[in-house]
Amino acid sequence: TLLDQECINPTSYSSQLEDSGCDVSSDYAFDSLGIASDVHQSEHNVNTSKQWLERVLPLNLCTMSKEKSLTAPVQFLQHLLEIRKLSEGGILQADFRELENDSLTICDSVSQLLDGLTVFYSNPTFPFSSFLTEAVCVLVSLITDTKLSNHVLKKCFKKLEEFEKNLIQIILRTGSVNRFQALHALSHTLILLGRNSILRKSLISLLLPEVRQFAEQLLQAHQLQAKYDITQYENIFPLCMILEQLLQNQAEERNVSSSEYDEEGKIKFLKSLDQIILHLSDEFPLFSLYLWRVSVLLNSAQTA
Repeated sequence: TLLDQECINPTSYSSQLEDSGCDVSSDYAFDSLGIASDVHQSEHNVNTSKQWLERVLPLNLCTMSKEKSLTAPVQFLQHLLEIRKLSEGGILQADFRELENDSLTICDSVSQLLDGLTVFYSNPTFPFSSFLTEAVCVLVSLITDTKLSNHVLKKCFKKLEEFEKNLIQIILRTGSVNRFQALHALSHTLILLGRNSILRKSLISLLLPEVRQFAEQLLQAHQLQAKYDITQYENIFPLCMILEQLLQNQAEERNVSSSEYDEEGKIKFLKSLDQIILHLSDEFPLFSLYLWRVSVLLNSAQTA
């Protein structure tokens, strides 16, 4: 399906990217010169193997442990979605009204799934495993299902909103050399969550103050001719792109009214924004362009 293809894309994208880091350890540099004696070479091989085992094995075991913790909730929710599809086609009779009376298992599974995904994204390993992609697809299918989504949102909205907040903070704070692979996957996941109109509204409300706050901080640094954090500057662009995409998606839905926006958050974001864009446009043209495009989308929704 189209949803499955969209879920798979980030994995294939990330797997094509190579590690840009370089091994500049003293052991490697010493060995590459060909100076070490046979005895030293043997000691070097033993030490290198030991260091490799100490460094790699815990990482692999940690990854396996992460996937194992996600297996049960993912499988349960997959089975629930399959039952839902079979019941819709008339192949199986199932009364989903009982979910209102017995929802503990579903809520626990969703909570475990969100916690597991947060752990994955907090300390990602490349390339992303197919299991991570599968887990994201299950989550998106659950929140976009016509019958199950309302129940899940009713019981798990706070947990889902907490998950959104966590992913946004991970995007803002990540500083690794190869973080752009992770940023791409995180952005894609948030956009997929925005397929649900309620979660999209929540996401927009969370993103607006983050982008506005950074714009004000950047303006202050610019006016004082002070240094700014280049990593934070680079990390703000995924949030701008997510925000723009969500606003575009919302504008394309005919049944969305301007009242569904967070009016207070929108007013705060737009206040004196033209002046901020004007002052930043020369030195930060791309960021200023994103601010302007977001403001246009917000204003067009207001007049719609």
